[in-house]
Amino acid sequence: MKRTKKCSECDGREIYRAEIGAGGGYAPDMLPGAHPWWRTGRLEVYVCGSCGHYQFFVPEEYLSKVKESKKFARYS
Repeated sequence: MKRTKKCSECDGREIYRAEIGAGGGYAPDMLPGAHPWWRTGRLEVYVCGSCGHYQFFVPEEYLSKVKESKKFARYS
């Protein structure tokens, strides 16, 4: 969705984007170890306006920190 600007479920092209907090504090932290403890991480959300399918993406600025974090394990 992010790169193709097309929904992977219905091939719709009515895509909406928002940037949201990744949690922390009283909410579950979706990017543990990828941001300072005093500031929440950010996620990009893409939503298809045709079928409602959505996807989360980690912005480039946090991606290297996710790879370094001991809270994330490589999935093979």
